[in-house]
Amino acid sequence: MTTSEDIEKDVVPAADASSKKIAKSPWLSAYHNSVAGIKAGSSCMQLVDVYGDGDAKLVVADGDQRLKMYKGSALHGEQAILGVPSALSYFYSDNNRPRIPAIAVASGPYIFIYRNFRPHYKFTVPSIEMDAQETKLWEALAKCTIEVPDALAQLLTMRGLGIRLSERSRGLLAIDNIEEQAEYVSRFMDDPLIERSCVTCMTSINKNMDDKDAVSCLVVASEGCMVYVLDPQGTSLIQQIKVPGVPVEIVAVGLLEVECRLVITTRNGSVYMIKNGELLKSVIELESPACGLVQLEKSIVIASMSRKLTSYHLKGKKNWSLTMSDDIVALEAFSLRRTKDTRGVLVALRNGEVTLYNEKVKVCTLSTETVLTGMRFGQYGREEASLVLVQKSGALSLKILKRTASLEAISEAAGPPPEQDIPLNIPKKTTLYVEQTQRERDHATEMHRHFQRDLCKLRLTTARAYVKIIKDGQGPVSYSTGAAIRLNAQVQGIGPFFRIKLNVQNAGTKAVTDITVAFHYDHELYRVQQSLLLIPLVIPVGFGHHYIAFSLFDAYGLLCFTSRMCNISMLLTWRASRSSALPTMCPSSYAARRAASRWFPPW
Repeated sequence: MTTSEDIEKDVVPAADASSKKIAKSPWLSAYHNSVAGIKAGSSCMQLVDVYGDGDAKLVVADGDQRLKMYKGSALHGEQAILGVPSALSYFYSDNNRPRIPAIAVASGPYIFIYRNFRPHYKFTVPSIEMDAQETKLWEALAKCTIEVPDALAQLLTMRGLGIRLSERSRGLLAIDNIEEQAEYVSRFMDDPLIERSCVTCMTSINKNMDDKDAVSCLVVASEGCMVYVLDPQGTSLIQQIKVPGVPVEIVAVGLLEVECRLVITTRNGSVYMIKNGELLKSVIELESPACGLVQLEKSIVIASMSRKLTSYHLKGKKNWSLTMSDDIVALEAFSLRRTKDTRGVLVALRNGEVTLYNEKVKVCTLSTETVLTGMRFGQYGREEASLVLVQKSGALSLKILKRTASLEAISEAAGPPPEQDIPLNIPKKTTLYVEQTQRERDHATEMHRHFQRDLCKLRLTTARAYVKIIKDGQGPVSYSTGAAIRLNAQVQGIGPFFRIKLNVQNAGTKAVTDITVAFHYDHELYRVQQSLLLIPLVIPVGFGHHYIAFSLFDAYGLLCFTSRMCNISMLLTWRASRSSALPTMCPSSYAARRAASRWFPPW
């Protein structure tokens, strides 16, 4: 165990021009207890002024079913918890002096409330509302009016319809042996079908005053996709709201009796918001499930399992996003009120680094020996800027921010690289450059006229070439009396087996019947399932899709892997009314040649 005299020698690089100077870390190492043996995450840790004397202590709901209170690095008090804890929070239930908070510990469907670090009250979360059909089924099993195999069939049907079954029904469906199924039913048939909902996360929200120790209410989220707001005494419900997913973390903003907003992250990777007791329609969809949530003034910061740290406005607009170098294991809000309010977020990574960010700016970094499981920032003892770290090994560490630390100066130094201020070595203007620019100024009008004339000639040449292609019957559209047929060919596949998709469109005003499509190809190189295709009818502004399969073969009937330039021509003819005119169109299918050449490059 170390003392505050052992000042940590962590250093962080300063973004100066030389890049060789180093700056001392703003964190001091105050305590370290390597044998604390704490088994808890950030959700089961709080810095609380337990006795209202201004001396804040660390309260931990340990995984060993013990509620522990630490003063400094030593264990100061301990209480038993009747179950494995899942969340811990605190709230103020009255205006009496001294301001003693109530500590709430969630375990399963129960919330154990402690005052003066002694058991005070137990609140039970309402049970999950069961499906009426499932309830009737278990009542029928209790009255022996239905057999167990028939009940299993009905439960399977309900599960297939998407009905949420109780834990009892899911346990019955998991048993395969008939005798064990009958024993399972006889064990529970006399008990009512009730399923308790476990608490997943908790927080507190002030009732009508914005003071730090004002009267507040406990906010509880459960496994049954419900959010409950308790009264200040923690004995009854004020509000209950249904959310579409199972809550993982929750934060509260505002005052309950004025205007409040609850932000909830769920297991399905969505973020929902509740405003004044009503679920908002706006939903934030994350790329991956969230693993951390903190609130900073009018914004929230969410850490996701894809190593993303993203900030959103309370109305749902995305502010910024950062990608971390490793997995995020803990997230904590940083708020310091000294000569100037400083707000940020502390991010703990799997590689043992804890980094402080002021919005997108990296302020400082400290390193720990092992991976962290929990982290809290706030007042600890009499020191207002303390960082409590719980490591995977169970060790407890305390870091204190230096009173002379200038976080604003550090954040400004972490801006753009110093090379940005170095001017570029631009060469001087040569005599040739000066003469050319002067020539362009003197003959600007004449140069513009020449450019416009050449552009008109290019357009004319292009139009003449297009007209020639259409007259030769090689364009994409062929015309006849009252009809215009458009034919497009697409090659699907890279060979040696591929097919050609024909898109025949009638762009005229009359229907066209008896369209014949003939394929002209090298019979020694290709094999076609159908070389002659008959299209009976194509209505005006109508489409027809036809697929023709091709195979590349050599003269001996083997698969051909060749890069020779091969042509496949299509001859399209039709008879318009009773006219004997037979317009033809032979588009070049260069895509087929590309399919043949893409299989193996020419060598």
